Amino acid sequence: MNLIVVLNFLSLIVYGIAIYIIFKTLVRRPNYRGEGIFVLILAIIPCYISISNLFEHGYGIDYFDDYEGFFKDLYVMFLLIFLYVHSVKKEQTKRIEHERQIKFDLQLKSKLLTEIHHRVNNNLQIISGLLAMQAESENDLKLTTSLGLVQNRIMAIASVHKIIYGSPNLLYVDLNLIFNSILTNLKVMYVTDKNNIELTESIEEGLEMDLDRAIPMGLILNELVSNSFRHAFLNRNHGRIEVNLTQRQNEFIFVVKDNGLGMEEILFDGKGIGLTLVKNLVKQLRGTMLIEKKNGTVFEIRFPTFNQNPIQI
Repeated sequence: MNLIVVLNFLSLIVYGIAIYIIFKTLVRRPNYRGEGIFVLILAIIPCYISISNLFEHGYGIDYFDDYEGFFKDLYVMFLLIFLYVHSVKKEQTKRIEHERQIKFDLQLKSKLLTEIHHRVNNNLQIISGLLAMQAESENDLKLTTSLGLVQNRIMAIASVHKIIYGSPNLLYVDLNLIFNSILTNLKVMYVTDKNNIELTESIEEGLEMDLDRAIPMGLILNELVSNSFRHAFLNRNHGRIEVNLTQRQNEFIFVVKDNGLGMEEILFDGKGIGLTLVKNLVKQLRGTMLIEKKNGTVFEIRFPTFNQNPIQI
């Protein structure tokens, strides 16, 4: 028995052990079967070369030599296929890992944004509480009223932040939720047993607004409705305030009207702080505002549905 026969016999044993280990691994771990099949074939093909050398150098039989070239070419072909499949799977694994990381980062950013809005809301609630305490400690009616107005505006901003952190979508917020929250606060503040002022709302379903404009929208609503409560019914204890929001084509149409006594000239001319704030906010929304004194006061504000300067992500 010459050295070539011994080496081929030993290599045949090694290939056999390798085939057993590979086969056992493929049975236990199905996720490796894609590449594992090619590895198994690459371990089986050299067995033929070793067997051919055993017959040729051990027994002088060269019958298998005629097919050695074919099996060598077959080995090279499967090796190239294995390398290709391995590279594709490696890229796919890397892509899946990147996608998983991106999803994780998005979830983390969403949680952080939610937490930010939650903390902003809590801080605004604290500020509102401090203003309420300060107002209660003052004997000056004018100062108390001013502090109440500031508190009311802060609560309007806080309402928007509260809705945002409770919403699954951190880019757009449901306008129905904003309007309901702010109008509910205004009802609690201004509607009492001593007056009979009715506040009705008609908000088109499904309207959404980007976060960049949601707070200005909430402030406009709060300012106009609170102005109607404070100025429209000074000499009477009954009345009606209507709030409407619709969408037509590419613009929102927001209307607040009351059947009160009409605005005083100083307020109608836009010299009041409230109307100055509203006008600035409407300008920020790139909208237009029409004021009519007809059986009370009507505010009609139109502004684009889509933000012309959206938040860049």
